Amino acid sequence: MDPSLITSSSAAELSAKKIFGAFPRRAEKRFGQNFLFDEKINRKIVSSAGDLSGKVVAEVGPGPGGLTLEILKHDIKKLYIVEVDPHWSRVWKNLGASFFEKSEVIECDALQCNFKDLAPDVIISNLPYNISTTLLVKWLKELDFCEKLILMFQKEVAERLYAVPATKSYGRLSVLAQSRSRVEKVFDLEPGSFFPAPKVKSAVLKFTLHSERPCDFCLFSDLLAAVFAHRRKVAVKSLSDFFPDPERVLVELGYNKNTRAEEISVKDYIELMRKKNYT
Repeated sequence: MDPSLITSSSAAELSAKKIFGAFPRRAEKRFGQNFLFDEKINRKIVSSAGDLSGKVVAEVGPGPGGLTLEILKHDIKKLYIVEVDPHWSRVWKNLGASFFEKSEVIECDALQCNFKDLAPDVIISNLPYNISTTLLVKWLKELDFCEKLILMFQKEVAERLYAVPATKSYGRLSVLAQSRSRVEKVFDLEPGSFFPAPKVKSAVLKFTLHSERPCDFCLFSDLLAAVFAHRRKVAVKSLSDFFPDPERVLVELGYNKNTRAEEISVKDYIELMRKKNYT
C-alpha cells in the first residue's frame, strides 16, 4: 500500500475516483459497500451539516473517500474514520500520514466501536444498509453530546424514520428517532448514483439531536417494541404490561380504548413514559 502512487497530487487535488484508481478493490457485499464518487452529491451531503469549524467529526465506512475528502476541506478539529475493511483502513492510514494530519483511522466494526470515547460533535456517513438502523439506535441511545447526524439510508427505511402518525411507515423506529432528534430529509438518491448500484433507492437524512433526553431510552424502547408488535391492534392491550389502568392513561392524553399504536403521536408516547415513571 504505497501512497507514493498519488504523491504527485496535493490534498486539494485528490478525489475518490483517483484514490480508487490508485488502490482499486472490489466492493465487498459483506461490508455493505456502495461507493459514491459524485463530488457534487458528496459536497451537498457534507454542507447539510452546516458549519463544521472546530468540530470533531466521525465517519463510518469511507471506502475511497468521497465524503471523507469533503469533510477534510472544512476547518474541523478532528475526523475519526471508522473502517472495518482492512484495505481501506490501510489506505486512509497512509493518506492521513501523507496529507491529512487532522484524521485518525479506527479499524473496527462500527457496531463495536466506542463512539462515546471519540465524542464526535457530528457524524456524517454513507452507512452500510445492513447495519444502518442498528447503528442509528446505538447512537440515539448513547450519544448525548452529539449535535447532528447526517446519514444515508435505504429510502424505505428513511421514510420510516421521518414518518408521521396514522401512516403506513410510522412505527417504533419513527418514534425512537423523533423522540431524540428533529429528523429532516435532505434529498433522495437513485441507485445509479453509486458504484456498484444498489437495488434500492436511497435518502440522506439529517438528525438534529435534542439537548436533553426526554425519557429513559431503554425503557422507552421496550414500551414501543411491545406496543408496535401488534400495530393494528388497540394499544390498550399492549400497554397493560406497563400500566395498571392503560385505558385511563390513554383517555387522559385525549385518546380512547380503540386507539391503535400507529395513531399515537411522538409527543404523547413521551408523555406516556412520564406517566409510567410516576406509576
